[in-house]
Amino acid sequence: MSTADNSPRKPLIAGKNVIIVGCGIAGLAFPLALRKQWPEEYIDEFPNVAIYERDCRETHPGREGYSISIRGDNMGSGIQTLHKMGLLERMLQVSITGTSKSESKGKFTLWDLDWQPLLSIAGPKTDDDLPATSMRIRRDALRQVMIDALEALLPEGSIHWETTCTKVEPQPSKVKVTVGRNNAVDSSDVEIECDILIVADGAGSKIRTQLRPEDRLSFRGIVCLAGVARFPEGEVPKPMDRNWGGVLGAGPLGLFVSPVDARSALWNLSYRADQPRQRLSAPLSDDQANELLHEALDRAKPFKEPTQTLIKATDPATMAVYNAMDKQPFSHDANSKVIFIGDSNHAMSPFAGNGANMALMDAWDLALQLSKSMPTSSSSSLDLGPALKAYDEMSIPRSSKAINMSHWSISVLHSAGITFWAYKIFFAIIRLIKG
Repeated sequence: MSTADNSPRKPLIAGKNVIIVGCGIAGLAFPLALRKQWPEEYIDEFPNVAIYERDCRETHPGREGYSISIRGDNMGSGIQTLHKMGLLERMLQVSITGTSKSESKGKFTLWDLDWQPLLSIAGPKTDDDLPATSMRIRRDALRQVMIDALEALLPEGSIHWETTCTKVEPQPSKVKVTVGRNNAVDSSDVEIECDILIVADGAGSKIRTQLRPEDRLSFRGIVCLAGVARFPEGEVPKPMDRNWGGVLGAGPLGLFVSPVDARSALWNLSYRADQPRQRLSAPLSDDQANELLHEALDRAKPFKEPTQTLIKATDPATMAVYNAMDKQPFSHDANSKVIFIGDSNHAMSPFAGNGANMALMDAWDLALQLSKSMPTSSSSSLDLGPALKAYDEMSIPRSSKAINMSHWSISVLHSAGITFWAYKIFFAIIRLIKG
């Protein structure tokens, strides 16, 4: 066999025009993962990538000032994915928890109403191949590392900030995308054609609504009030200065807390409801923020201190109201040139604790399939069918499992009566087993 036969074959999407809508975790991770897996022999034919994001590069503190878990267990492999992308070390430097080889900086914990631990989980065992096996990190810090890496990778101007995708029209061989600049003097929309459109515009995806109007979010019977409390450095109340997790025992009420940094902590007060509530997020008026703050203080009365102290210290700019919504994933049509990844395909409520991990894994696996997919004939048509099938077979089972697990988490956090005591016994047994 000749040397040429052993060399990497040109990927099917070499030189193609790829548009990504959304600059969240999935949208940022995909081009980084694609570049990492692209055959160096054909680097000059790396796809032409353009990203369109409706928001500006600098995010409002009310939108991004919270922390998320990046996992390395059998429920999510975000840690391993970041490691493969070459970003894990940089992420750990700006994370809350640091590395597993350093002093422990916190655990996922479930507490009772007296803030007594029912269960604490330190995370997976140390892996010699990884500097950490789990991580708690501010979402804006994670996103910033990825933006910096992407701006160093792509040609200048590849990311179009404050630009909204208003319409998508799949064509026989192309995808027509209409975009418009937000608040621009010339507000006329522009039509652009691409070979592949990657949809990563989140749970409330406007593109999914347009192309798949029947594929809607489902309300899971939970409304959340949330905010970030600010304190002098080092004075965040215990135990949310180090640990994160939920407080059980208040029946239809649930409370989740998490450190954000040395000066702040997140709280999320959730309650059962028959109907979803109007979503509110920054920027809020002073009256709206004060009204929500008083409501949260009233609803949180069953939870003992430092709950009231935490809520009273809330930065009004971070107050929000949202509903627990999710959506099961769908399979792509073999002829599709429009690919949905992350929450745009399988929306997850915060109770999944896994949305960022699924987004990272989606980005890596789709990039894997597209970078190794080769033309099947001399035809110039772009046959993504085999790559999409392989990607769906990887993405759908894990995201379905994560969504179903989130329903169990909702049940645990809002349990009462016999159900609550059954969970307490269950957690006590786990503690005994773990020693």
